[in-house]
Amino acid sequence: MKKLFILVVAIVMAFAALPAFAQDKADWAFYGSVRMWTAWEQVDSDAPPQLTSLSPGAGIPGFQVAVSRARAYSIGGDLQSDGDLAWMLQGNSRIGANVKWGNISGAFEYGHSGGWGVDSASGNPSLRLLYGMWNFGPGQLEIGQDYGSYFYLVSNLCGPGGQECNGIGFGSIYPGRLPMIRLIFGGLKLSLEATRTTGSFNTINIGAANATAQTPFLTNNVPIETDWLLPRLAASYTFNAGPGQFFIGGQYNQLKEIYSVGGVERDNTVDGWTLGAGTKLSFGPFYTNATVQYGYNPNNVGSGPATLYPSVQLYDVTVDRNEDAKYMAAQLILGFKLTDAMTFEGGVIWQSGKVQTVATENSVKQDTWTYYLQMVWSPTKNFFIIPEIGVVDYTKLKTDLGDLNYGKMSWLGVKWQINF
Repeated sequence: MKKLFILVVAIVMAFAALPAFAQDKADWAFYGSVRMWTAWEQVDSDAPPQLTSLSPGAGIPGFQVAVSRARAYSIGGDLQSDGDLAWMLQGNSRIGANVKWGNISGAFEYGHSGGWGVDSASGNPSLRLLYGMWNFGPGQLEIGQDYGSYFYLVSNLCGPGGQECNGIGFGSIYPGRLPMIRLIFGGLKLSLEATRTTGSFNTINIGAANATAQTPFLTNNVPIETDWLLPRLAASYTFNAGPGQFFIGGQYNQLKEIYSVGGVERDNTVDGWTLGAGTKLSFGPFYTNATVQYGYNPNNVGSGPATLYPSVQLYDVTVDRNEDAKYMAAQLILGFKLTDAMTFEGGVIWQSGKVQTVATENSVKQDTWTYYLQMVWSPTKNFFIIPEIGVVDYTKLKTDLGDLNYGKMSWLGVKWQINF
Protein backbone atom coordinates (compact mmCIF):
# COMPACT_ATOMS: atom_id res chain seq x y z
CA MET A 1 0.00 0.00 0.00
CA LYS A 2 2.85 2.33 0.87
CA LYS A 3 4.50 1.68 -2.50
CA LEU A 4 1.22 2.37 -4.32
CA PHE A 5 0.86 5.67 -2.44
CA ILE A 6 4.38 6.73 -3.43
CA LEU A 7 3.66 5.86 -7.08
CA VAL A 8 0.44 7.92 -7.08
CA VAL A 9 2.24 10.91 -5.54
CA ALA A 10 5.00 10.68 -8.16
CA ILE A 11 2.47 10.61 -11.03
CA VAL A 12 0.58 13.60 -9.60
CA MET A 13 3.82 15.59 -9.23
CA ALA A 14 4.85 14.75 -12.82
CA PHE A 15 1.55 15.98 -14.24
CA ALA A 16 1.76 19.11 -12.06
CA ALA A 17 5.13 19.89 -13.61
CA LEU A 18 3.89 19.55 -17.22
CA PRO A 19 2.71 23.20 -17.59
CA ALA A 20 6.17 24.41 -16.53
CA PHE A 21 7.85 22.15 -19.09
CA ALA A 22 5.40 23.25 -21.77
CA GLN A 23 6.29 26.90 -21.14
CA ASP A 24 10.00 26.10 -21.42
CA LYS A 25 9.93 24.40 -24.82
CA ALA A 26 11.99 25.36 -27.86
CA ASP A 27 10.50 27.29 -30.78
CA TRP A 28 10.93 25.47 -34.11
CA ALA A 29 10.64 27.25 -37.46
CA PHE A 30 10.79 24.84 -40.41
CA TYR A 31 11.57 25.97 -43.95
CA GLY A 32 12.31 24.60 -47.38
CA SER A 33 13.45 25.72 -50.83
CA VAL A 34 13.04 23.89 -54.14
CA ARG A 35 15.27 25.06 -57.01
CA MET A 36 15.46 23.86 -60.59
CA TRP A 37 17.84 24.72 -63.42
CA THR A 38 16.60 24.46 -67.01
CA ALA A 39 19.05 25.59 -69.68
CA TRP A 40 20.81 24.96 -72.95
CA GLU A 41 24.56 24.70 -72.31
CA GLN A 42 27.19 24.90 -75.03
CA VAL A 43 30.88 23.97 -74.97
CA ASP A 44 33.34 25.06 -77.66
CA SER A 45 34.36 22.23 -79.95
CA ASP A 46 38.05 23.09 -79.41
CA ALA A 47 37.78 22.85 -75.60
CA PRO A 48 39.63 19.86 -74.13
CA PRO A 49 37.47 16.81 -73.39
CA GLN A 50 39.13 16.00 -70.06
CA LEU A 51 37.77 17.93 -67.12
CA THR A 52 41.14 17.72 -65.40
CA SER A 53 42.55 19.88 -68.18
CA LEU A 54 40.28 22.72 -67.03
CA SER A 55 40.72 22.30 -63.30
CA PRO A 56 42.73 20.33 -60.75
CA GLY A 57 39.92 17.76 -60.54
CA ALA A 58 36.60 16.93 -58.97
CA GLY A 59 38.20 14.82 -56.23
CA ILE A 60 39.19 17.85 -54.18
CA PRO A 61 36.95 18.10 -51.08
CA GLY A 62 34.56 21.02 -51.35
CA PHE A 63 35.80 21.83 -54.82
CA GLN A 64 33.15 23.31 -57.11
CA VAL A 65 33.85 22.02 -60.62
CA ALA A 66 31.52 23.98 -62.85
CA VAL A 67 32.30 22.09 -66.03
CA SER A 68 31.51 18.72 -64.48
CA ARG A 69 28.06 20.01 -63.57
CA ALA A 70 27.34 21.42 -66.99
CA ARG A 71 25.11 19.11 -69.01
CA ALA A 72 27.25 19.50 -72.13
CA TYR A 73 30.06 17.69 -70.29
CA SER A 74 28.02 14.83 -68.80
CA ILE A 75 27.48 12.58 -71.82
CA GLY A 76 29.29 9.21 -71.77
CA GLY A 77 31.14 9.66 -68.51
CA ASP A 78 32.03 13.35 -68.48
CA LEU A 79 33.12 13.43 -72.12
CA GLN A 80 32.56 16.56 -74.13
CA SER A 81 29.43 17.29 -76.13
CA ASP A 82 29.01 20.49 -78.15
CA GLY A 83 25.73 21.29 -76.45
CA ASP A 84 22.95 19.75 -74.43
CA LEU A 85 19.83 20.44 -72.39
CA ALA A 86 20.12 20.76 -68.60
CA TRP A 87 16.91 19.90 -66.69
CA MET A 88 17.83 19.27 -63.07
CA LEU A 89 17.00 19.71 -59.44
CA GLN A 90 19.70 21.96 -58.03
CA GLY A 91 22.00 20.62 -55.35
CA ASN A 92 21.23 23.57 -53.09
CA SER A 93 17.55 22.65 -52.82
CA ARG A 94 17.05 22.24 -49.09
CA ILE A 95 14.84 21.63 -46.09
CA GLY A 96 15.67 22.56 -42.52
CA ALA A 97 14.69 24.36 -39.33
CA ASN A 98 15.83 27.17 -37.07
CA VAL A 99 15.45 26.52 -33.34
CA LYS A 100 15.33 28.99 -30.44
CA TRP A 101 15.33 28.14 -26.72
CA GLY A 102 16.20 31.05 -24.42
CA ASN A 103 19.83 32.01 -24.98
CA ILE A 104 20.43 28.78 -26.91
CA SER A 105 19.69 28.49 -30.63
CA GLY A 106 20.54 26.18 -33.48
CA ALA A 107 19.69 24.95 -36.95
CA PHE A 108 19.85 21.96 -39.24
CA GLU A 109 19.58 21.75 -43.01
CA TYR A 110 19.57 18.89 -45.52
CA GLY A 111 19.99 19.22 -49.27
CA HIS A 112 19.90 17.27 -52.50
CA SER A 113 23.36 15.82 -53.12
CA GLY A 114 23.29 14.63 -56.72
CA GLY A 115 21.52 14.69 -60.05
CA TRP A 116 23.96 16.79 -62.07
CA GLY A 117 24.05 14.32 -64.92
CA VAL A 118 21.46 12.28 -66.79
CA ASP A 119 19.37 11.15 -63.82
CA SER A 120 18.47 14.04 -61.55
CA ALA A 121 16.42 11.69 -59.36
CA SER A 122 19.56 9.86 -58.23
CA GLY A 123 20.58 12.40 -55.59
CA ASN A 124 20.49 11.45 -51.91
CA PRO A 125 19.92 13.73 -48.91
CA SER A 126 23.12 15.33 -47.62
CA LEU A 127 23.78 17.27 -44.44
CA ARG A 128 24.40 20.94 -45.15
CA LEU A 129 24.12 22.56 -41.72
CA LEU A 130 23.94 21.32 -38.12
CA TYR A 131 25.03 23.70 -35.36
CA GLY A 132 24.16 25.10 -31.96
CA MET A 133 24.83 28.57 -30.56
CA TRP A 134 25.05 30.04 -27.06
CA ASN A 135 24.37 33.76 -26.65
CA PHE A 136 26.40 34.76 -23.57
CA GLY A 137 25.67 38.48 -23.76
CA PRO A 138 28.65 40.26 -25.33
CA GLY A 139 28.88 37.62 -28.04
CA GLN A 140 27.95 34.14 -29.23
CA LEU A 141 29.73 30.79 -29.13
CA GLU A 142 28.91 28.41 -32.00
CA ILE A 143 29.77 24.72 -32.42
CA GLY A 144 28.85 22.44 -35.32
CA GLN A 145 28.81 22.56 -39.11
CA ASP A 146 28.16 25.96 -40.70
CA TYR A 147 29.56 28.28 -43.35
CA GLY A 148 33.12 29.31 -42.52
CA SER A 149 33.99 32.81 -41.32
CA TYR A 150 35.69 33.78 -44.60
CA PHE A 151 32.35 34.14 -46.38
CA TYR A 152 30.98 37.04 -48.43
CA LEU A 153 28.78 36.66 -51.52
CA VAL A 154 27.93 39.52 -53.87
CA SER A 155 26.78 37.80 -57.08
CA ASN A 156 23.59 35.93 -58.07
CA LEU A 157 25.26 34.04 -60.93
CA CYS A 158 23.59 30.62 -61.45
CA GLY A 159 25.01 28.86 -64.51
CA PRO A 160 26.39 26.69 -65.82
CA GLY A 161 25.03 23.47 -64.40
CA GLY A 162 22.70 25.01 -61.83
CA GLN A 163 25.28 26.24 -59.36
CA GLU A 164 24.56 27.78 -55.98
CA CYS A 165 23.38 30.98 -57.72
CA ASN A 166 25.78 33.20 -55.85
CA GLY A 167 28.98 33.00 -57.87
CA ILE A 168 30.55 30.21 -55.80
CA GLY A 169 33.57 28.86 -57.63
CA PHE A 170 33.77 31.89 -59.89
CA GLY A 171 35.61 34.27 -57.56
CA SER A 172 33.18 34.54 -54.65
CA ILE A 173 34.63 34.62 -51.15
CA TYR A 174 33.47 31.20 -50.01
CA PRO A 175 34.99 28.67 -47.53
CA GLY A 176 32.42 25.87 -47.72
CA ARG A 177 30.37 24.34 -44.90
CA LEU A 178 32.40 22.45 -42.32
CA PRO A 179 32.69 21.67 -38.57
CA MET A 180 33.99 24.53 -36.44
CA ILE A 181 34.16 26.29 -33.11
CA ARG A 182 33.45 29.99 -33.56
CA LEU A 183 33.14 33.21 -31.56
CA ILE A 184 30.94 36.01 -32.92
CA PHE A 185 31.01 39.57 -31.60
CA GLY A 186 28.67 41.59 -33.82
CA GLY A 187 30.30 41.76 -37.24
CA LEU A 188 33.53 40.10 -36.04
CA LYS A 189 33.88 36.33 -36.55
CA LEU A 190 36.79 34.20 -35.32
CA SER A 191 36.78 30.46 -35.95
CA LEU A 192 38.81 27.26 -35.71
CA GLU A 193 37.55 25.08 -38.55
CA ALA A 194 38.07 21.53 -39.77
CA THR A 195 41.00 21.61 -42.14
CA ARG A 196 40.72 21.01 -45.85
CA THR A 197 42.68 17.82 -46.48
CA THR A 198 43.54 18.66 -50.08
CA GLY A 199 47.22 17.86 -50.49
CA SER A 200 49.80 18.71 -53.15
CA PHE A 201 49.76 17.75 -56.81
CA ASN A 202 52.47 16.85 -59.31
CA THR A 203 53.00 18.03 -62.86
CA ILE A 204 52.50 15.92 -65.98
CA ASN A 205 53.71 16.81 -69.48
CA ILE A 206 53.13 20.54 -69.60
CA GLY A 207 54.08 21.84 -73.00
CA ALA A 208 53.12 22.50 -76.59
CA ALA A 209 53.38 18.77 -77.41
CA ASN A 210 50.04 18.31 -75.65
CA ALA A 211 48.22 21.03 -77.55
CA THR A 212 46.51 18.47 -79.77
CA ALA A 213 45.84 15.71 -77.27
CA GLN A 214 44.87 18.15 -74.48
CA THR A 215 45.91 15.59 -71.86
CA PRO A 216 45.52 16.28 -68.12
CA PHE A 217 48.33 18.21 -66.50
CA LEU A 218 48.04 17.26 -62.84
CA THR A 219 48.04 14.11 -60.77
CA ASN A 220 47.41 13.69 -57.06
CA ASN A 221 50.47 13.05 -54.94
CA VAL A 222 49.93 10.03 -52.67
CA PRO A 223 51.93 10.33 -49.42
CA ILE A 224 52.26 7.47 -46.96
CA GLU A 225 50.83 9.76 -44.28
CA THR A 226 49.15 13.18 -44.08
CA ASP A 227 49.15 14.97 -40.72
CA TRP A 228 46.65 17.64 -39.77
CA LEU A 229 48.79 20.07 -37.80
CA LEU A 230 46.33 22.89 -37.11
CA PRO A 231 42.65 23.61 -37.56
CA ARG A 232 41.95 26.01 -40.37
CA LEU A 233 42.16 29.56 -38.98
CA ALA A 234 39.62 32.08 -40.25
CA ALA A 235 38.52 35.58 -39.32
CA SER A 236 36.38 38.31 -40.85
CA TYR A 237 34.79 41.64 -40.01
CA THR A 238 31.65 43.02 -41.67
CA PHE A 239 30.39 46.53 -40.96
CA ASN A 240 28.06 49.18 -42.36
CA ALA A 241 29.08 52.74 -43.20
CA GLY A 242 27.10 55.30 -45.19
CA PRO A 243 25.32 53.75 -48.16
CA GLY A 244 27.30 50.53 -48.06
CA GLN A 245 28.39 47.38 -46.33
CA PHE A 246 32.05 46.39 -46.15
CA PHE A 247 33.85 43.10 -45.51
CA ILE A 248 37.44 42.06 -44.88
CA GLY A 249 38.64 38.58 -43.99
CA GLY A 250 41.18 35.82 -44.39
CA GLN A 251 41.93 32.15 -43.73
CA TYR A 252 44.94 29.88 -43.36
CA ASN A 253 45.29 26.10 -43.68
CA GLN A 254 48.29 23.76 -43.22
CA LEU A 255 49.01 20.08 -43.79
CA LYS A 256 52.15 17.97 -43.53
CA GLU A 257 52.75 15.19 -46.05
CA ILE A 258 55.21 12.33 -45.46
CA TYR A 259 56.69 10.38 -48.37
CA SER A 260 59.06 7.42 -48.57
CA VAL A 261 61.80 7.58 -51.21
CA GLY A 262 64.14 4.60 -51.22
CA GLY A 263 63.33 3.94 -47.58
CA VAL A 264 64.09 7.55 -46.63
CA GLU A 265 61.26 9.75 -45.35
CA ARG A 266 60.68 13.18 -46.88
CA ASP A 267 58.35 15.83 -45.51
CA ASN A 268 56.37 18.39 -47.46
CA THR A 269 54.37 21.16 -45.81
CA VAL A 270 51.31 22.34 -47.73
CA ASP A 271 50.25 25.89 -46.86
CA GLY A 272 47.23 27.66 -48.26
CA TRP A 273 45.86 31.08 -47.43
CA THR A 274 43.58 33.75 -48.88
CA LEU A 275 42.76 37.36 -48.06
CA GLY A 276 39.70 39.13 -49.39
CA ALA A 277 37.62 42.28 -49.22
CA GLY A 278 34.15 43.11 -50.47
CA THR A 279 31.41 45.72 -50.49
CA LYS A 280 27.73 46.19 -51.27
CA LEU A 281 26.68 49.74 -52.17
CA SER A 282 23.13 51.00 -52.77
CA PHE A 283 22.08 54.22 -54.53
CA GLY A 284 18.30 54.35 -54.73
CA PRO A 285 17.18 51.57 -57.10
CA PHE A 286 20.77 50.90 -58.21
CA TYR A 287 23.36 48.75 -56.46
CA THR A 288 27.01 47.88 -56.98
CA ASN A 289 28.73 44.89 -55.39
CA ALA A 290 32.39 43.96 -55.61
CA THR A 291 35.04 41.64 -54.15
CA VAL A 292 38.80 41.23 -54.50
CA GLN A 293 40.93 38.27 -53.36
CA TYR A 294 44.58 37.31 -53.20
CA GLY A 295 46.18 34.15 -51.93
CA TYR A 296 48.50 31.18 -52.24
CA ASN A 297 47.20 27.72 -53.13
CA PRO A 298 43.48 28.58 -52.81
CA ASN A 299 42.36 24.98 -53.35
CA ASN A 300 44.63 23.81 -50.52
CA VAL A 301 42.85 26.19 -48.15
CA GLY A 302 39.32 25.35 -49.29
CA SER A 303 38.38 28.29 -51.52
CA GLY A 304 38.64 26.43 -54.79
CA PRO A 305 37.80 28.30 -57.99
CA ALA A 306 35.86 26.28 -60.55
CA THR A 307 37.27 27.89 -63.66
CA LEU A 308 41.00 27.97 -63.00
CA TYR A 309 43.89 25.55 -63.41
CA PRO A 310 46.95 26.87 -61.47
CA SER A 311 45.42 26.88 -57.97
CA VAL A 312 47.20 24.17 -55.93
CA GLN A 313 50.69 23.58 -54.60
CA LEU A 314 52.91 21.50 -56.90
CA TYR A 315 55.39 19.14 -55.23
CA ASP A 316 57.91 16.78 -56.81
CA VAL A 317 59.12 14.15 -54.35
CA THR A 318 62.06 13.17 -56.59
CA VAL A 319 63.71 16.57 -56.11
CA ASP A 320 62.00 17.33 -52.76
CA ARG A 321 60.83 20.80 -53.75
CA ASN A 322 57.46 22.53 -53.93
CA GLU A 323 56.07 25.54 -55.75
CA ASP A 324 53.13 27.62 -54.52
CA ALA A 325 50.35 28.81 -56.81
CA LYS A 326 49.56 32.52 -56.71
CA TYR A 327 45.93 33.53 -57.13
CA MET A 328 43.97 36.75 -57.67
CA ALA A 329 40.27 37.32 -58.32
CA ALA A 330 37.83 40.22 -58.62
CA GLN A 331 34.08 40.62 -59.19
CA LEU A 332 32.08 43.65 -60.24
CA ILE A 333 28.29 43.31 -60.09
CA LEU A 334 25.80 45.98 -61.20
CA GLY A 335 22.07 45.82 -60.50
CA PHE A 336 18.85 47.78 -60.89
CA LYS A 337 15.63 47.17 -58.94
CA LEU A 338 12.81 48.15 -61.28
CA THR A 339 10.02 47.15 -58.87
CA ASP A 340 9.71 45.07 -55.72
CA ALA A 341 9.02 42.09 -57.99
CA MET A 342 11.65 42.64 -60.71
CA THR A 343 15.42 43.16 -60.59
CA PHE A 344 18.07 43.20 -63.32
CA GLU A 345 21.68 42.21 -62.68
CA GLY A 346 24.87 41.72 -64.63
CA GLY A 347 28.44 41.05 -63.74
CA VAL A 348 31.99 40.36 -64.82
CA ILE A 349 34.33 38.06 -62.87
CA TRP A 350 38.08 37.72 -63.37
CA GLN A 351 40.37 35.04 -61.97
CA SER A 352 44.12 34.68 -62.46
CA GLY A 353 46.45 31.90 -61.36
CA LYS A 354 50.16 31.29 -61.79
CA VAL A 355 52.46 28.45 -60.72
CA GLN A 356 55.88 27.14 -61.73
CA THR A 357 56.44 23.48 -62.46
CA VAL A 358 58.91 21.90 -60.07
CA ALA A 359 61.23 19.67 -62.11
CA THR A 360 61.28 21.64 -65.39
CA GLU A 361 60.72 25.12 -63.87
CA ASN A 362 58.26 26.13 -66.57
CA SER A 363 55.85 28.96 -65.83
CA VAL A 364 52.13 28.12 -66.08
CA LYS A 365 49.54 30.92 -66.09
CA GLN A 366 45.84 31.26 -66.80
CA ASP A 367 43.30 34.10 -66.73
CA THR A 368 39.58 33.33 -66.94
CA TRP A 369 36.64 35.68 -67.47
CA THR A 370 32.98 35.10 -66.66
CA TYR A 371 30.15 37.35 -67.89
CA TYR A 372 26.42 37.10 -67.19
CA LEU A 373 23.09 38.94 -67.38
CA GLN A 374 19.93 37.95 -65.53
CA MET A 375 16.47 39.11 -64.53
CA VAL A 376 14.88 38.14 -61.21
CA TRP A 377 11.06 38.13 -61.39
CA SER A 378 8.87 37.27 -58.41
CA PRO A 379 5.25 37.00 -59.61
CA THR A 380 4.15 36.20 -56.06
CA LYS A 381 5.76 35.99 -52.65
CA ASN A 382 8.42 33.24 -52.33
CA PHE A 383 8.29 32.30 -56.02
CA PHE A 384 11.18 33.35 -58.30
CA ILE A 385 11.78 32.95 -62.04
CA ILE A 386 15.32 33.93 -63.11
CA PRO A 387 16.25 33.94 -66.83
CA GLU A 388 20.03 34.12 -67.33
CA ILE A 389 22.58 34.20 -70.13
CA GLY A 390 26.30 33.86 -69.57
CA VAL A 391 29.69 32.72 -70.78
CA VAL A 392 32.90 31.45 -69.15
CA ASP A 393 35.97 32.25 -71.24
CA TYR A 394 38.77 29.90 -70.16
CA THR A 395 41.13 31.74 -72.59
CA LYS A 396 44.50 29.98 -72.80
CA LEU A 397 46.72 28.05 -70.47
CA LYS A 398 50.01 29.85 -71.05
CA THR A 399 53.27 27.98 -70.55
CA ASP A 400 56.91 28.59 -71.43
CA LEU A 401 56.68 25.74 -73.92
CA GLY A 402 53.52 26.88 -75.67
CA ASP A 403 49.91 27.88 -75.07
CA LEU A 404 46.81 25.67 -74.99
CA ASN A 405 43.42 27.01 -76.07
CA TYR A 406 40.74 26.09 -73.55
CA GLY A 407 37.80 27.71 -75.35
CA LYS A 408 34.51 28.89 -73.86
CA MET A 409 31.36 27.62 -72.24
CA SER A 410 28.05 29.45 -72.64
CA TRP A 411 24.49 28.96 -71.45
CA LEU A 412 20.96 30.33 -71.78
CA GLY A 413 18.67 29.15 -69.04
CA VAL A 414 16.09 29.76 -66.34
CA LYS A 415 16.33 29.11 -62.62
CA TRP A 416 13.04 28.33 -60.85
CA GLN A 417 12.72 28.65 -57.08
CA ILE A 418 9.90 28.26 -54.54
CA ASN A 419 10.54 28.87 -50.85
CA PHE A 420 8.13 27.39 -48.33
